[in-house]
Amino acid sequence: MNLEASIRAGDLPAAIDLLRSGADVNLIGPEGLSPVMIASGLGQLQMVELLLTAGASVHTIEPRMGSTALHKAVQSGNSDVVGLLLDHGSFIDQQSPVLGNTPLMDAVLNKRQEVVRLLLERGARTTSTNHWQQTALSLAHDDHLDAIARLIEVRIETDAEQISTLALIAAVKAGDIREVERLIAAGTPVNERTPIAGGFDDDYTPLGLASREGHTETVRVLLDAGADPRRVVGLMRGTPVHEASYFGHADVIRALMENPGRAGVPTPEIDAQGPYNGLTALHDAVWHGHTDAARALIDAGARLDLRTHAGLTPRELALAYGYHGLAKVLDEAERG
Repeated sequence: MNLEASIRAGDLPAAIDLLRSGADVNLIGPEGLSPVMIASGLGQLQMVELLLTAGASVHTIEPRMGSTALHKAVQSGNSDVVGLLLDHGSFIDQQSPVLGNTPLMDAVLNKRQEVVRLLLERGARTTSTNHWQQTALSLAHDDHLDAIARLIEVRIETDAEQISTLALIAAVKAGDIREVERLIAAGTPVNERTPIAGGFDDDYTPLGLASREGHTETVRVLLDAGADPRRVVGLMRGTPVHEASYFGHADVIRALMENPGRAGVPTPEIDAQGPYNGLTALHDAVWHGHTDAARALIDAGARLDLRTHAGLTPRELALAYGYHGLAKVLDEAERG
């Protein structure tokens, strides 16, 4: 018996023996399925737990439709398996490339109400659309799944209510520094975050938004109140320095970098590289030709030698985009 056969038979002792004997926990079978995909599709909680403990990857994608173990678990209807995969790093909103379905959509299509409930509780987006431009909610309505539709509607309403209560976020976006100061004095958490609800402001802190919008004095007020400049913001998981650099706000960059250690807040990580593309804040400034922002970063000690995932230093990126004046600035900085 091989590992796949032991999983399909639900034979946990045999699977343990095979793994102890060196069976490949990530071996892809003839259908393109990994062992953890098979166990997840069958709703086998203990088997999935065993495979994950043995090093099974939750990120493997089957080659025909592009689904993951989480898609398979959702189809099984076992919410415990779904939760376990999420705990081990499955991407909750991953869309299958052929259909564009998220796990939440598959849960609706398979009429798995408790799985829908769990995914919504764990933060699944309700705004995603598949390749037929259907959302999870529209799928529920189309199939007359009233109870499931109501679960999704409640989540949408909850997100909207939560966003409406984020007064500090609203004041920062409006550039109302007096209101920002009043709210901070009243005890509003300075590091509050927006929910991930499918909007441009998803997962931002007040400092991230102020940096993005170029509100320099608001940035200073937030920092003085203890806002943490190292907290990643937005879906790109950059830093407030990335935000200021991308939009060319040189004064914000200077404000973020001045008075290190104020109110016990750490100095920003000026050379942090974004996980999606490897860009530093300096790369972001160069990307859109923001010379003043690039100078501010250079003056603050930004490294000039770090490379993006495409292998480019800031100067090489400037040359690639034809920003020859900016490339000269970077070249002079490299020369000292």
